[in-house]
Amino acid sequence: MLENSKIIIDLDACTKCKACVNECHYYQIDNETLKLDEEFEEGCEECGKCVAICPVNAISLKTHIGKTLKEVPTKEDLPSFNSLVNLFQTRRSRRQFKKTPVPKDIIEKILDTAGRYSATGHNEENVYFTIVQNREILTKLSDECTKQTKNLIEKFEDPQGRESLKSVFSEDMMQKAEELIPSFKRKLIRISQGEEVWRWDAELIVIHSPRDSATLIENCTLAAGQIMLAAETFGLGTCSLGYITAFFNIFRSISKIVRMPIKHVVGYTLAIGYPKAHYYRIPARKPLKAKWL
Repeated sequence: MLENSKIIIDLDACTKCKACVNECHYYQIDNETLKLDEEFEEGCEECGKCVAICPVNAISLKTHIGKTLKEVPTKEDLPSFNSLVNLFQTRRSRRQFKKTPVPKDIIEKILDTAGRYSATGHNEENVYFTIVQNREILTKLSDECTKQTKNLIEKFEDPQGRESLKSVFSEDMMQKAEELIPSFKRKLIRISQGEEVWRWDAELIVIHSPRDSATLIENCTLAAGQIMLAAETFGLGTCSLGYITAFFNIFRSISKIVRMPIKHVVGYTLAIGYPKAHYYRIPARKPLKAKWL
């Protein structure tokens, strides 16, 4: 066996085919012997590509010892391009949801595949999911969003209140908030008329990560994209919730409702549920914007 703190290689099984060497520069063949680069332990991101590419299954990551690895499906078992096109084109952001609860096992299946297998920078695998299905918590969350929005508008329209905001908001945040005041006011009118405008009466999937992640927003967004597509295959609709995402990160009174870890940042929030509306056509899109060099 050849091993270090991250990997184990069965040298008796190794055929010296050089598949791992060609895939990763931390593997080397020296005098017909497989060796590991001296920087392997420090640089290895445990991405598993060497495990995937070894034709004789001689390489194992220690973090996954004892786990049965799934074989890569054949091309025939993968969705056709036309099937994917239909999925891409029929997915729409939904803003009308039924009160029907989404079964926990369906959300778990979506997250355990589409969410867990989404790409992350440096193979950090540091994306976390908080699922909010409890109706009392959801109502409390919406009410707190409304409360903080009212407070924000009042402070912006009061000279002293505006000055107090400058002490906690960056200049960019102040400018962005001011631009959104008219939109916030329109939302409050609709709320007073009985609408739920923060999450459209849906359940939530909150996607977050430790704030020291170098690719936090990218990781959460990639996971959200795959979750949105996977949800469609179960007859579920989704909607990106930018306001709630921002509120989670600005107002601790809101993030505490979903028990968000203090050192985490919310990168994406999705509404998820059974859609009320049925669409009959795929809307047209502007022409492709692409430059070929």
